[in-house]
Amino acid sequence: MAGPAASLMLPPSDILGYGPIAEELDDGRMGLLWGEALAIADPPSKPRTMSAEEALASSVTMKVWRLIRDARSEVSLTSPYLVPGERGMEILGDLAGKKVKLTMLTNSLAANDVPLVHTGYVRYRRRLLVSGVELFELSPGRTMSNQRFGEFGSSLGRLHAKTLTIDRRQVFIGSMNLDPRSATQNTEMGIVVDSPELATETLRIISVSKLQNSYRLRLASETGDLEWLTNDGGKEVVLTSEPETTYFQRFYIPLVAPFVPESLL
Repeated sequence: MAGPAASLMLPPSDILGYGPIAEELDDGRMGLLWGEALAIADPPSKPRTMSAEEALASSVTMKVWRLIRDARSEVSLTSPYLVPGERGMEILGDLAGKKVKLTMLTNSLAANDVPLVHTGYVRYRRRLLVSGVELFELSPGRTMSNQRFGEFGSSLGRLHAKTLTIDRRQVFIGSMNLDPRSATQNTEMGIVVDSPELATETLRIISVSKLQNSYRLRLASETGDLEWLTNDGGKEVVLTSEPETTYFQRFYIPLVAPFVPESLL
């Protein structure tokens, strides 16, 4: 059969090693994970009828922050655009003080399709690390070369999933980025699921992305400068500037950052 569908080469198994759903359906079976779920959504009129404060107070974003605030042992999230804001930083600081393990995966500058949003993330990146967050940035080059993602990885090379797991039990999957636009400008929705089994599977996906497709960030012990860590043939490589970017990209971000209102990011 000719056409786009025929040319899309999918891997024989997905990122977790499961076979195609079509084969399960052909065999009259399907593996399911069961759990209680709650759907949450912003009203469609949100950006038109609510002030920024009203929108924020009742938003999906604030509901997710409340879930994060109530974590007892660990929080792992993926957000293509990550601009936590001062309220978010306060919550994360409180959790760090309670020894809650915090892991975040977002797009690197090279993977970000909206560089202006990266300016908002940069404002908090160092503070996230100081507060104890394990911070990872997706590498477009490594994602595109990873065969476990098939054609989707090679065509995109950037993070798009918005997920959250709390205490290895609760899972949020939805449309919301952890940024001001999702909180006050956009209408978002998502599902919160209480399922340890689903949380385990979600964490497995995040783990693959962290280990195989991302840079781990840290602050240099002597200088406090940002460093990006990756592996090359089993050998640890330390980079000291935004990886996989051009000089112009690195020059552009600090140049425009002072003129970009965070509320619009």
